[in-house]
Amino acid sequence: MTGRGPRGERGEQADRIIAAARRSFATRGYAATSLRSVAQEAGVDPGLVHYYFRGKTGLLEAVMEPPEAFGAAVATAAEQPLPERGRAFVQAALQMWEDTASAEVLRSIILTAAQEPAALQRLRQLFTELVLAVVSHDLPDSERTLRASLIATQIDGMVMNRYIWRVGDIAALPADAVTDLLAPTIQHYLADPLP
Repeated sequence: MTGRGPRGERGEQADRIIAAARRSFATRGYAATSLRSVAQEAGVDPGLVHYYFRGKTGLLEAVMEPPEAFGAAVATAAEQPLPERGRAFVQAALQMWEDTASAEVLRSIILTAAQEPAALQRLRQLFTELVLAVVSHDLPDSERTLRASLIATQIDGMVMNRYIWRVGDIAALPADAVTDLLAPTIQHYLADPLP
């Protein structure tokens, strides 16, 4: 074991612990993951997991934090002029998922939330704050939430098929082709009359 005791390399040790926990929560599930096994995989003393994260619940909270760039990417897309915003939302999602490091974090968040109610609740909160609220920010009041939810169904569906399940032609298409195909639907939900 390396890094015995809370000294030096704190950021590096904490990052290794979080990475190990992400892999374990996503593959074994939250209930089947022990702090000892996370510490062993991270190559740290088990006491460091308690020291940095105050237990399994604190570690789960750290694992459920999205990459910093995630919220920024959605916010930047939401600032685009309305006629360009649909394309910008699709491109923002694709850029996050095409980046290996971001995709690993996002994938583990989704897979962990699929198995653990507390993680699912946290994912709902993050999605509501970082996606739905931002996407709907300056849309018409009466349809704001519905429009943001419709946009989410399209982008989430693309993400699940392309990056999580990796099924169908969508998984193999170049990102530009995905953008060209999906952006008009997103734009429709942003700006066109709804039935």
